[in-house]
Amino acid sequence: MIQNLDAQYQLAAHPEALLGKQRAPEISLTERQRREREYYEEYSMLSAPAEVCFDPVSGNERRPWNPYWSLCESVAARFRSPQQRLLDFGCGPGIYSVIFGKVGYEVFGFDISPNNVALARRLAEKYALSETVNFTVGTAERIGYPDEYFEVVVGIDILHHVDIAHSVRECLRVLKRGGTAFFKEPVEVPIFDPLRNSALGKLLVPKEASIERHITEDERKLTAKDLQTIKALCPEMSVKRFRLFSRIDCFNKRLATNGRPSRIEKLDERIFLLVPFMKAFGGDVVIALKRN
Repeated sequence: MIQNLDAQYQLAAHPEALLGKQRAPEISLTERQRREREYYEEYSMLSAPAEVCFDPVSGNERRPWNPYWSLCESVAARFRSPQQRLLDFGCGPGIYSVIFGKVGYEVFGFDISPNNVALARRLAEKYALSETVNFTVGTAERIGYPDEYFEVVVGIDILHHVDIAHSVRECLRVLKRGGTAFFKEPVEVPIFDPLRNSALGKLLVPKEASIERHITEDERKLTAKDLQTIKALCPEMSVKRFRLFSRIDCFNKRLATNGRPSRIEKLDERIFLLVPFMKAFGGDVVIALKRN
């Protein structure tokens, strides 16, 4: 099931945005942010997440070759006390917020889509986590939390939708000294992405905005320059690469794992270990930012 964690992202009315007991301030949106909100208001209506898979934090199995599992395991390993606060940076319908709430963190999540926030609140209620998992409507570029408020920040497939420099600055602002932020993101790589962005590549696999393919008008993979921008903001940055050949899992239904461990992901990890320069071709990264 966990291979479909990103697929679990998927009616509700527009609830009041609350942070603790205080009403969140009204937010003004840029044109890009407005397009993103409109897209996810529609996308979130397709199907609500019915179940959450807690396997990555259960301790019964490890899949360090999968970026989602790797991130979840790293976050769970940092849990020490229920007094620790975690920010789900762009929470979508709350799947990862609920996972980390189950670990024991006090979780705060925000999303630009009020429908997503309503879904997230429902999901937390379903798993009896409403007291410790909280949600509000907000934007990544200007978040309504105090300075140095969180021990951990987590962002799943969010930076490639937002203004990276402003969002990372906000992330570091609310992160406590000694705290760590984790982001899982798609990145551009040599050879594959130039081919993917060619006329033939776009013909074979369209890149236009699409609800069915879950592509927004403004999203783009992170570039080497983006990673340099993040590094300049947080020198204590590490990057782990994933998905060399396993990216074809999502294009070929015959290779779909349906939640089982991916043999191709295991192969990728082995290749990265034996031939380190191949890491440059890994199309997913988990970024860790430590604030000193």
